[in-house]
Amino acid sequence: MNLDHPHLAPQAAALLSMTDELRIKATRTERWIGFARARHTLEHLQFLCDYPPSTRPPGLAIYAHSGMGKTMLVEKFRRANPPIVHSFAGSEVVPVLSISLSSKPSERRIYAQLLSSAGVDMRNAMTLVEMEVRALNLLKQLKVRVIVIDEVHNLLAGSPREQRVILQLFRHLSNELKASLVCLGIADAREAIAGDTQLARRLDQIVLPRWKADEEFQGLVVGILRSLPLRRPSALSAQSLRTLTRATDGITAKVFCMLNELAVEAVRSGSEQITDEDVERWKPALEREAVFA
Repeated sequence: MNLDHPHLAPQAAALLSMTDELRIKATRTERWIGFARARHTLEHLQFLCDYPPSTRPPGLAIYAHSGMGKTMLVEKFRRANPPIVHSFAGSEVVPVLSISLSSKPSERRIYAQLLSSAGVDMRNAMTLVEMEVRALNLLKQLKVRVIVIDEVHNLLAGSPREQRVILQLFRHLSNELKASLVCLGIADAREAIAGDTQLARRLDQIVLPRWKADEEFQGLVVGILRSLPLRRPSALSAQSLRTLTRATDGITAKVFCMLNELAVEAVRSGSEQITDEDVERWKPALEREAVFA
């Protein structure tokens, strides 16, 4: 337990002995905050990773506005299920493999991304059939349990026929590897996935809505405040929570950014805490620059 600074998480308290500039750098560094919504999603992802091989494996679609933390959730999930190297047998197991769809995905690009993510040097030219065979064989050898596909809404850039081809490819991968699919995207991704009824039926759905000034949001804010290396505790009122949601549009990344910058100002000013007054008068950096221009 952190007895000297009970308002801080241990990792944040350990930073208090550093210089102001190092504390500011740490404040602006990306970090994980385990709030209820994120824990629920991670539990579902882990369920998929632990699910035994099946001809019709369950899957998951996560829909949210950009900046709501979808990609960070997947990175946390990947870190919890890292590749395992069996040195004695000379083999490797990769439980989670992820790719991000390009602005106009194609079969060739997707197989190339899968092979690249699995560590294959793509300098040698291969036909589409060769790429498919190589990717399926390799992913089977690596015992991939979950394939994560980010930016699924980019499917909509293609024609209806092209969309169907890619969706059938996803289902083919899942069937052949007996592995779960996890699809991430904004709300438009739902429309894209609906183009393949069989695939859509396999995917449970989790929607990460924008934050509202409620108890769940308070839990997120408290978690962020505990991660900021400030010497004095910061306690924000219900009014400040409402201001936070308005100023950030309820977007997770913007909430982090605003509180991080308020913490930087608190370090530089010597106040060492974030107050209701700080929240109420805060303006984005570009707006502040415009005022003084």
